[in-house]
Amino acid sequence: MCTLILGVEIMGENTLLIGANRDESPERPASGPEVLLPDPRVVGGRDLEAGGTWLAVREGRFVTALMNRRPDPADGRDPATFRSRGLLCLETASAPGLSFLDVALESFRRHAYGHCTLVGVGVDGEAWWIHGGRNRSLPVARPVARGWHVITHADLDDPKEPRTHALLSALGDRIPADVDAAVEKMAGLLRHHGEDGAPPVCLHRDRFPTVSSSILALGALGPPRYLHAPGPPCTTPYEDCSALLSPGRPAGARPSGGGA
Repeated sequence: MCTLILGVEIMGENTLLIGANRDESPERPASGPEVLLPDPRVVGGRDLEAGGTWLAVREGRFVTALMNRRPDPADGRDPATFRSRGLLCLETASAPGLSFLDVALESFRRHAYGHCTLVGVGVDGEAWWIHGGRNRSLPVARPVARGWHVITHADLDDPKEPRTHALLSALGDRIPADVDAAVEKMAGLLRHHGEDGAPPVCLHRDRFPTVSSSILALGALGPPRYLHAPGPPCTTPYEDCSALLSPGRPAGARPSGGGA
Protein backbone atom coordinates (compact mmCIF):
# COMPACT_ATOMS: atom_id res chain seq x y z
CA MET A 1 0.00 0.00 0.00
CA CYS A 2 1.01 3.60 -0.31
CA THR A 3 -1.46 5.49 1.89
CA LEU A 4 -2.56 4.37 5.35
CA ILE A 5 -4.80 6.36 7.69
CA LEU A 6 -4.97 5.21 11.32
CA GLY A 7 -7.46 6.27 13.98
CA VAL A 8 -6.11 4.67 17.15
CA GLU A 9 -8.72 4.95 19.92
CA ILE A 10 -9.89 8.18 18.29
CA MET A 11 -13.48 7.17 19.07
CA GLY A 12 -12.75 5.86 22.54
CA GLU A 13 -10.90 3.05 24.25
CA ASN A 14 -10.53 -0.19 22.29
CA THR A 15 -11.51 1.33 18.94
CA LEU A 16 -9.59 1.24 15.69
CA LEU A 17 -10.22 2.95 12.35
CA ILE A 18 -8.18 2.23 9.22
CA GLY A 19 -8.34 3.64 5.71
CA ALA A 20 -5.93 2.37 3.07
CA ASN A 21 -5.22 2.81 -0.63
CA ARG A 22 -3.08 0.23 -2.36
CA ASP A 23 -0.85 1.57 -5.14
CA GLU A 24 0.62 -1.21 -7.23
CA SER A 25 1.38 -2.30 -10.77
CA PRO A 26 -1.93 -3.33 -12.41
CA GLU A 27 -0.01 -6.21 -13.95
CA ARG A 28 0.76 -7.80 -10.57
CA PRO A 29 -1.99 -10.37 -9.97
CA ALA A 30 -3.96 -10.16 -6.74
CA SER A 31 -7.29 -11.30 -5.32
CA GLY A 32 -9.67 -9.30 -3.17
CA PRO A 33 -10.47 -9.98 0.50
CA GLU A 34 -10.76 -13.63 1.47
CA VAL A 35 -9.95 -15.87 4.42
CA LEU A 36 -6.19 -16.24 4.10
CA LEU A 37 -5.91 -18.59 7.09
CA PRO A 38 -8.77 -20.29 8.95
CA ASP A 39 -7.08 -20.74 12.36
CA PRO A 40 -6.21 -18.19 13.52
CA ARG A 41 -8.66 -16.48 11.22
CA VAL A 42 -6.77 -14.00 9.05
CA VAL A 43 -8.60 -12.05 6.36
CA GLY A 44 -7.23 -9.87 3.57
CA GLY A 45 -6.34 -9.60 -0.08
CA ARG A 46 -3.78 -11.99 -1.51
CA ASP A 47 -0.79 -11.28 -3.72
CA LEU A 48 -1.10 -14.09 -6.27
CA GLU A 49 2.51 -13.72 -7.35
CA ALA A 50 4.24 -14.34 -4.01
CA GLY A 51 1.38 -15.46 -1.74
CA GLY A 52 1.53 -12.69 0.86
CA THR A 53 -0.73 -9.73 1.57
CA TRP A 54 -0.57 -5.98 2.06
CA LEU A 55 -3.29 -5.81 4.73
CA ALA A 56 -4.16 -8.64 7.12
CA VAL A 57 -6.97 -8.63 9.71
CA ARG A 58 -6.52 -11.13 12.55
CA GLU A 59 -9.79 -12.27 14.14
CA GLY A 60 -11.29 -8.81 13.68
CA ARG A 61 -9.02 -7.43 16.42
CA PHE A 62 -5.50 -6.92 15.08
CA VAL A 63 -4.26 -5.60 11.74
CA THR A 64 -0.91 -5.64 9.99
CA ALA A 65 -0.32 -3.33 7.06
CA LEU A 66 2.66 -3.19 4.72
CA MET A 67 4.02 -0.06 3.07
CA ASN A 68 6.78 -0.40 0.50
CA ARG A 69 9.49 2.23 0.62
CA ARG A 70 11.89 3.45 -2.04
CA PRO A 71 14.88 1.12 -2.55
CA ASP A 72 18.25 2.17 -1.20
CA PRO A 73 21.09 1.71 -3.75
CA ALA A 74 23.51 1.49 -0.83
CA ASP A 75 22.06 -1.91 0.06
CA GLY A 76 24.06 -3.38 -2.81
CA ARG A 77 21.73 -6.32 -3.39
CA ASP A 78 19.64 -7.39 -6.31
CA PRO A 79 16.01 -6.69 -5.25
CA ALA A 80 15.04 -10.00 -6.86
CA THR A 81 16.90 -11.80 -4.06
CA PHE A 82 14.76 -10.26 -1.31
CA ARG A 83 11.93 -12.20 0.30
CA SER A 84 8.44 -10.94 -0.50
CA ARG A 85 7.43 -8.28 2.00
CA GLY A 86 3.83 -9.47 1.77
CA LEU A 87 4.85 -12.71 3.48
CA LEU A 88 6.16 -10.66 6.41
CA CYS A 89 2.76 -8.97 6.72
CA LEU A 90 0.88 -12.27 6.59
CA GLU A 91 3.07 -14.25 8.96
CA THR A 92 3.07 -11.47 11.56
CA ALA A 93 -0.73 -11.44 11.63
CA SER A 94 -0.65 -15.24 11.85
CA ALA A 95 1.54 -15.35 14.96
CA PRO A 96 0.63 -18.44 17.03
CA GLY A 97 0.36 -16.38 20.22
CA LEU A 98 -0.06 -12.68 20.80
CA SER A 99 3.60 -11.74 20.28
CA PHE A 100 3.01 -10.07 16.94
CA LEU A 101 5.90 -7.67 17.36
CA ASP A 102 8.34 -10.45 18.30
CA VAL A 103 7.33 -12.42 15.19
CA ALA A 104 7.90 -9.38 12.98
CA LEU A 105 11.32 -8.61 14.45
CA GLU A 106 12.38 -12.25 14.17
CA SER A 107 11.36 -12.28 10.51
CA PHE A 108 13.46 -9.19 9.86
CA ARG A 109 16.36 -10.94 11.59
CA ARG A 110 16.06 -14.13 9.53
CA HIS A 111 15.26 -12.73 6.09
CA ALA A 112 16.41 -10.00 3.73
CA TYR A 113 13.59 -7.68 2.69
CA GLY A 114 13.42 -4.63 0.49
CA HIS A 115 12.82 -1.36 2.30
CA CYS A 116 9.38 -1.30 3.90
CA THR A 117 7.31 -0.18 6.83
CA LEU A 118 5.26 -2.74 8.75
CA VAL A 119 2.45 -1.42 10.93
CA GLY A 120 0.75 -3.46 13.64
CA VAL A 121 -2.35 -2.11 15.40
CA GLY A 122 -4.98 -3.75 17.57
CA VAL A 123 -8.20 -2.88 19.33
CA ASP A 124 -6.53 -3.55 22.69
CA GLY A 125 -4.23 -0.57 22.22
CA GLU A 126 -1.23 -2.39 20.78
CA ALA A 127 0.15 -0.11 18.08
CA TRP A 128 3.62 0.04 16.55
CA TRP A 129 5.47 0.57 13.29
CA ILE A 130 8.80 -0.70 11.98
CA HIS A 131 11.01 0.63 9.20
CA GLY A 132 12.99 -2.41 8.10
CA GLY A 133 14.91 -3.96 5.25
CA ARG A 134 18.07 -1.92 5.63
CA ASN A 135 21.30 -3.85 5.33
CA ARG A 136 19.71 -6.77 7.20
CA SER A 137 20.14 -4.92 10.50
CA LEU A 138 17.48 -5.48 13.14
CA PRO A 139 15.02 -2.56 13.00
CA VAL A 140 13.58 -0.81 16.02
CA ALA A 141 9.84 -0.80 16.63
CA ARG A 142 8.29 2.56 17.46
CA PRO A 143 4.97 3.08 19.25
CA VAL A 144 1.90 4.67 17.68
CA ALA A 145 0.13 7.00 20.08
CA ARG A 146 -3.60 7.46 20.43
CA GLY A 147 -5.04 9.72 17.73
CA TRP A 148 -5.02 10.16 13.96
CA HIS A 149 -1.93 9.09 12.02
CA VAL A 150 -0.91 8.83 8.38
CA ILE A 151 1.89 6.92 6.71
CA THR A 152 2.85 6.66 3.04
CA HIS A 153 6.29 5.72 1.68
CA ALA A 154 8.10 7.62 4.44
CA ASP A 155 7.96 7.65 8.24
CA LEU A 156 4.78 7.79 10.29
CA ASP A 157 3.36 11.34 10.34
CA ASP A 158 6.39 12.62 8.43
CA PRO A 159 5.81 16.40 8.10
CA LYS A 160 8.10 16.54 5.05
CA GLU A 161 5.97 14.08 3.06
CA PRO A 162 3.33 16.22 1.27
CA ARG A 163 0.51 13.66 1.17
CA THR A 164 0.99 12.78 4.83
CA HIS A 165 1.03 16.44 5.85
CA ALA A 166 -2.12 17.24 3.86
CA LEU A 167 -4.09 14.28 5.23
CA LEU A 168 -3.11 15.02 8.82
CA SER A 169 -4.21 18.62 8.33
CA ALA A 170 -7.56 17.42 6.95
CA LEU A 171 -8.06 15.04 9.87
CA GLY A 172 -6.95 17.45 12.59
CA ASP A 173 -8.22 16.38 15.99
CA ARG A 174 -11.75 15.74 14.79
CA ILE A 175 -13.73 12.92 16.40
CA PRO A 176 -16.38 11.43 14.08
CA ALA A 177 -19.92 11.47 15.39
CA ASP A 178 -20.36 7.75 14.69
CA VAL A 179 -18.96 4.88 12.64
CA ASP A 180 -20.81 5.93 9.49
CA ALA A 181 -19.31 9.41 9.74
CA ALA A 182 -15.84 7.94 10.28
CA VAL A 183 -16.18 5.67 7.24
CA GLU A 184 -17.44 8.52 5.07
CA LYS A 185 -14.61 10.80 6.20
CA MET A 186 -11.93 8.26 5.38
CA ALA A 187 -13.58 7.32 2.07
CA GLY A 188 -13.63 10.97 1.03
CA LEU A 189 -9.95 11.38 1.82
CA LEU A 190 -9.01 8.19 0.00
CA ARG A 191 -10.89 9.38 -3.12
CA HIS A 192 -9.17 12.76 -3.13
CA HIS A 193 -7.59 13.85 -6.42
CA GLY A 194 -5.98 17.08 -5.29
CA GLU A 195 -8.81 19.32 -6.42
CA ASP A 196 -7.99 21.84 -3.68
CA GLY A 197 -4.30 21.97 -4.50
CA ALA A 198 -3.33 19.33 -1.94
CA PRO A 199 -1.48 16.23 -3.15
CA PRO A 200 -3.77 13.54 -4.60
CA VAL A 201 -4.42 10.37 -2.61
CA CYS A 202 -6.26 8.34 -5.27
CA LEU A 203 -3.55 8.14 -7.92
CA HIS A 204 -4.11 7.79 -11.66
CA ARG A 205 -0.77 7.28 -13.36
CA ASP A 206 1.00 4.76 -15.53
CA ARG A 207 3.36 3.52 -12.81
CA PHE A 208 1.85 2.20 -9.56
CA PRO A 209 -1.63 3.73 -9.68
CA THR A 210 -4.21 3.15 -6.96
CA VAL A 211 -5.60 -0.33 -7.64
CA SER A 212 -7.82 -0.87 -4.56
CA SER A 213 -8.93 0.64 -1.28
CA SER A 214 -10.03 -0.69 2.11
CA ILE A 215 -11.73 0.75 5.20
CA LEU A 216 -11.93 -0.94 8.60
CA ALA A 217 -13.78 -0.05 11.81
CA LEU A 218 -13.00 -2.48 14.64
CA GLY A 219 -13.33 -2.90 18.38
CA ALA A 220 -15.84 -1.20 20.66
CA LEU A 221 -17.74 0.36 17.74
CA GLY A 222 -20.25 -2.43 17.22
CA PRO A 223 -19.91 -5.29 14.74
CA PRO A 224 -16.58 -5.17 12.89
CA ARG A 225 -16.80 -3.41 9.55
CA TYR A 226 -14.61 -4.19 6.51
CA LEU A 227 -15.22 -2.36 3.24
CA HIS A 228 -13.21 -2.92 0.09
CA ALA A 229 -13.16 -1.22 -3.32
CA PRO A 230 -11.56 -3.54 -5.92
CA GLY A 231 -10.40 -0.56 -7.96
CA PRO A 232 -9.69 3.15 -7.48
CA PRO A 233 -12.18 4.35 -4.85
CA CYS A 234 -13.13 7.43 -6.88
CA THR A 235 -14.88 5.22 -9.45
CA THR A 236 -15.29 1.87 -7.67
CA PRO A 237 -17.96 1.41 -4.96
CA TYR A 238 -16.88 -0.08 -1.67
CA GLU A 239 -18.18 -3.61 -1.14
CA ASP A 240 -19.14 -4.80 2.33
CA CYS A 241 -16.79 -7.67 3.21
CA SER A 242 -17.54 -7.58 6.94
CA ALA A 243 -18.98 -11.10 6.93
CA LEU A 244 -15.51 -12.46 6.19
CA LEU A 245 -14.48 -11.51 9.71
CA SER A 246 -17.11 -13.88 11.13
CA PRO A 247 -15.73 -17.23 12.31
CA GLY A 248 -18.74 -18.95 10.71
CA ARG A 249 -17.68 -17.90 7.23
CA PRO A 250 -15.92 -20.68 5.27
CA ALA A 251 -12.39 -20.05 4.03
CA GLY A 252 -12.24 -18.56 0.56
CA ALA A 253 -15.87 -17.41 0.58
CA ARG A 254 -16.62 -13.78 -0.17
CA PRO A 255 -19.87 -11.99 0.64
CA SER A 256 -21.92 -10.28 -2.04
CA GLY A 257 -20.99 -6.63 -2.44
CA GLY A 258 -22.84 -3.65 -1.15
CA GLY A 259 -22.04 0.01 -1.79
CA ALA A 260 -20.66 2.34 0.85
